[in-house]
Amino acid sequence: MAALPVRMAVFVLAVLSFVFFLAPAASSPAVSSAINSNKDVVQLFHKRHIRSSHHFHSLPRIPSRALLLSQIRGGGGGNSKATATIGAPPGTSTLMASIVNLAKNIIGGGMLALPAGLAAGAGTGYIPAFLLLAFSAVSSAYTFILVGRSVEATKSHSFKEAWSRTVGPSHAWIVDYAITALAFGVCIVYACFVGDTFTSLLKGAGLPEWLSSREASILGVTLTVLFPLTLLRDLSALQYSSYVGIGAVLYTVVFIALRWYDGSYAKGGRFFAAIPSYLRPRPAEFGQWKMSAGTSILFSMFSTSYMAHTNAVKYYNELEGRSVGRFTQVVGVAMGAATVIYLSAMVLGFETFGLASQGLVLNNYHVSKDMLATLGRVATAVSIIGAHPLLFSGLRDSFLNVLPPAMSTKKEAWFLSTVGLLAGATGLSLLCKDVGMIVSLVGSSLGALIVYVFPPLMFLHLLRKNKGEIKTSGAEILLLHATIVFGIVSGCYGTWVTLSGVGGK
Repeated sequence: MAALPVRMAVFVLAVLSFVFFLAPAASSPAVSSAINSNKDVVQLFHKRHIRSSHHFHSLPRIPSRALLLSQIRGGGGGNSKATATIGAPPGTSTLMASIVNLAKNIIGGGMLALPAGLAAGAGTGYIPAFLLLAFSAVSSAYTFILVGRSVEATKSHSFKEAWSRTVGPSHAWIVDYAITALAFGVCIVYACFVGDTFTSLLKGAGLPEWLSSREASILGVTLTVLFPLTLLRDLSALQYSSYVGIGAVLYTVVFIALRWYDGSYAKGGRFFAAIPSYLRPRPAEFGQWKMSAGTSILFSMFSTSYMAHTNAVKYYNELEGRSVGRFTQVVGVAMGAATVIYLSAMVLGFETFGLASQGLVLNNYHVSKDMLATLGRVATAVSIIGAHPLLFSGLRDSFLNVLPPAMSTKKEAWFLSTVGLLAGATGLSLLCKDVGMIVSLVGSSLGALIVYVFPPLMFLHLLRKNKGEIKTSGAEILLLHATIVFGIVSGCYGTWVTLSGVGGK
């Protein structure tokens, strides 16, 4: 199965790299003209609704601590107060800066689980995998843009505010709980990364089993490093951790490509005999069109990979000279770049280890003899330590937001929620040793809601409240309904497959 997928990966890499570097140089008039039809109705929307703005419950804008923090918070906090519908101040983020920031927001360590996604169940052939990846990228980009179109019409400052001004404030609690659950799921994934990454590093350093086991790694790093960091009130020193994270991702992809190219882990390679037998490459014997129950697990991973929709409002409002057309360009290029990274990691990792690919593919590489793999683990570990407190801060804020005010305003609530949430995420990461399964579960449940259900539902309600004012088509309305149905069905099925173990190896 080697020649076809690698050629396809190189071809897509070349095409999307061309788009990535050249697209920001100029806007697309055709796309901007077609999509910017929403701009014509913004004034009509406000003329119609500004007098009744007391029906809208908006939230104070949450200060941005860092990109990773805002990703999971999604602006879903604060007290509801009546306010006028006032748009955000002019954006200051350039087109290229917005593209890079969104790409950093999307691309993460979850890509290291994609080779295991291909191997899940009875396996998935490259052709359905490529088609599902393309579908995930395009559909995620479309629903991401839908949020921007809703913001353009409602002048919202947060995802929850956009929901309140479209679906209605009485159901805004759904957004609060979804964002809290998403943040908790991401923290569990990070705890699993801590266990897998530090276990390999400590074993490579020659530490005894009782100090280098997965359980010892998770508990040790959590108690000595992560817990003190989560107690910090000022996280400004960690705001550049996302740059370290994207550097770690890019290095890891290059390293995976190099090890596939030099054949170090192939039979007869210098590391083949040095790794345990269960980690050695097991070539796939199924065809290019193979599909199985594990295919739904792979698709759930794809859903997680593009999930940044709760932060779409922030990106739209901060875009310099914001318009739906420019926002479309940002989303298209950023998600195209992410697709290149995902495709490369998935194909090259699977080509190297096949059906033996682990939930975190770094676990397949030798723990001490492969220095490039060790550097990749170190980079990933530093990235996790820097990003986890930011992610956890968003979880804690969201959790306090869903509590009754009488509880959340107590002096000890902040500390107790820190201890309880960190202990819960750590405990679940100790119980679940397959990070790929957690990534799939988060994607199949929360990913389906946030990517495929919430944005089209918001836009449909916007269309109903402003009949004839926002240009659309019967085909798009049908597409919106179909997207919601697809999100519900695929989410339920993917969650069942993940939890039941039908798609397991």
